[in-house]
Formats: sequence, structure tokens, C-alpha cells
Amino acid sequence: MTVWLKPRGASGRVLWEAAEDAEDDEWGPPVGLDTQLDEAEFVALDVETTGNSPFLVLEIGAERFKLSGALSLFDTLVDCRAPINSFARRRHQISREMLEGAPGFADARRAFLRFARGAALVEHSHDAFDTYLIGRGLKQPLEHPVIDTSALARLVLGLPSGQTPGLAAVVAALGVNAVPAHSALSDAQATAAVFRELVARARPQFDWRTLGDLSGVLERPAIDRSALETPRRRRSPDRRAGRPRRPRVQRVPSPLEGEG
Repeated sequence: MTVWLKPRGASGRVLWEAAEDAEDDEWGPPVGLDTQLDEAEFVALDVETTGNSPFLVLEIGAERFKLSGALSLFDTLVDCRAPINSFARRRHQISREMLEGAPGFADARRAFLRFARGAALVEHSHDAFDTYLIGRGLKQPLEHPVIDTSALARLVLGLPSGQTPGLAAVVAALGVNAVPAHSALSDAQATAAVFRELVARARPQFDWRTLGDLSGVLERPAIDRSALETPRRRRSPDRRAGRPRRPRVQRVPSPLEGEG
């Protein structure tokens, strides 16, 4: 499998090749809940999006790692050919010009799934939004176990239930060597560093031995994302031009109408 990727900051495309002994549309069996934590491989994932519903992916960043340290990195911009919300653009600093030459989402996702073969996915999101975006539209849902570092942080740091601490706040609280900067790769690397530190702090207390021991204490809410799959209603010409829509005035029939 050969895909041209475009990492942020690269002057041009980068050739990315995966092992040739696997089918292009498949990934290996994910780690199981009985996998020993010290043997398991994880992939910390972060994506940046257009900021507009249905939130199309502009960038995918990931770090493959074990508890002992990092193994490899994945980084690419994604040309989704869709408008970018101005607030999102200020946040992640991705412009339309940067996406020129980047792969489309189908190719970028296929390369990422190969990169993540056999690993558990880790993200800093209480509602699994990043993994949802990666898996959206696949014929079969992602089979990878998903671990949320924000839920893990609540457990280890004793935060109130329902609170979702930001990634930068958790990095600061733990004092880990990471710089989340609203780029997909930097945030993925920070998520991996946070995960390793949280597990190291809590493992003696909870006696976690397997992936199932860890994931079993983390609750993930059921999220209804049906609104993201509903086509947006077409706006009136006045709305498209940036002008407020005139209120509709209901016509009251004259008492003389109908007579005659």
C-alpha cells in the first residue's frame, strides 16, 4: 500500500508505504481486553476539522506507543475540499493553501488504519469524537478498544464526575514533557504522554494488569450523533448573503373575501 501524505510544515508530499503482506481494506485484529498492559500497543489519535457540521477532517496526527515509550508517528493534512470555519482556522492555523497536494480523506484514513493495526486507540475526548470521525462511513465499525484520557484523568486526579478537563490543563497538572498546540500531531503526542503518566500513577493503586482492567473502570457515555448525518437545510438567499431573514408575516383575510 502506497499513499502520498502531507505533514504539516512539509514543503511537499511524503511517500508513505505500509507492509505489503496485508490487504488494503483490512487491518489486523485489535488487542483484546485480556492483553497485558506492558505488552499492548496503543495509538494516541487527534484530528483537526473544518469546524462546520458535519465536521470534516483536515488533519490526522497519531503516535503509536507502548507504556515504555513512543514507537512511531503518523502525520498528514487532509484535503476535504470544504469551507473551514473561521474560529476553527484561528485555533488550528490550517489554511486552504496548506491543503494543496494533501491526500483526500479516504486515502489518509486507509493509511492511518494500517498504522493503527493491532493497537488500542487513545484520545482525549469524553465523547470519542475523533474516533467517531475516523470510523464514520466505514462498512464495519472500528473494532479497536478506545480509551479516553479525560475520563482517566478524572479518575486519577480525583476530578468531579462529568467534568472534562482540557488536554493542556491535564498536561500542566501532571507536569509531563508535552506541548499541545492545536495541531493534530502535537496533541496526539501530548495525549500519549498523559496516558503513560496517568497509568504509571494509578496502576499500583488499582492493580491494573490487562487492558480490560483499565478500560473497565472508565465510563463512556452513549452519544447520539444522528444530527451530524442529517443534510443541512438550504438557506435562503438573504441568509447566504449574510443578511437576516425577513420575518414572515401571516396574511389576515379580509372579512369581505368570499362574498359577492
